[in-house]
Amino acid sequence: MPTEIRTCLLPLLSEPEDFSGSVAVILDILRASSTITYALNSGAKAVIPCETVEEARQIAVEISQAEGDQILLGGERKGVLIEGFDLDNSPARYSAEIVAGKNIIFTTSNGTRALKHALQASRILIGSLINLDAIVKALSISDGIIYLVCAGTDGSVTGEDCLCAGAIAAELQKLTDQELVMDDSTRIVVDYYQSQDSVENGLLSAVRASLGGRNLIRRGFEEDIRLCSQRGLITAVPEYDHESGKISLTTDF
Repeated sequence: MPTEIRTCLLPLLSEPEDFSGSVAVILDILRASSTITYALNSGAKAVIPCETVEEARQIAVEISQAEGDQILLGGERKGVLIEGFDLDNSPARYSAEIVAGKNIIFTTSNGTRALKHALQASRILIGSLINLDAIVKALSISDGIIYLVCAGTDGSVTGEDCLCAGAIAAELQKLTDQELVMDDSTRIVVDYYQSQDSVENGLLSAVRASLGGRNLIRRGFEEDIRLCSQRGLITAVPEYDHESGKISLTTDF
């Protein structure tokens, strides 16, 4: 049973060793964690997170030569498609027709870097609003400390990640028999989530008004906001495997 929830509002506010022994949930709602979840639910074989574009290209070459598996390069820099990549960071692009059975080599400005920062966690799950209920269920049968890791945007705290962190913490507390210990950051994001969830279309409005939401609207990706704000759209949980370096769907909940 979980005993404590801690929220990291930005990766740079923590040290890698802080996550040791915990279950870390990576939150980059707009859009990396949503896209990873959507892609795997669409039948992608695995998502391989990379910190840099160069690393992604190198891994793509290595997998192609060693395994012969079908691969796609996906991700973004400054919110748009990386030159020479197959896919950007819009979850709707990762349909079954495009990604089923393929490995996706994936790098983004914030989300994949947040994951790499938390590698000392015992387990690393990928969370979003679109798989919120499944994440909460998985965490309810975990043990010890849970870290909610908000990716942010270029070193700035973002409301959409905080909103999802608050939703996870609030809904997890409802499922547990005992009072969970929450640090101040967690209490803040829970209050934020509850204030937005109490009004009609509050979650969507909050995501649109967030830093990440405003950035996407400016770049013409408003449909991504609507998709990424659909709570419980997917009933699957992606998990990072430390040994293989790949993210796939877990059945351990």
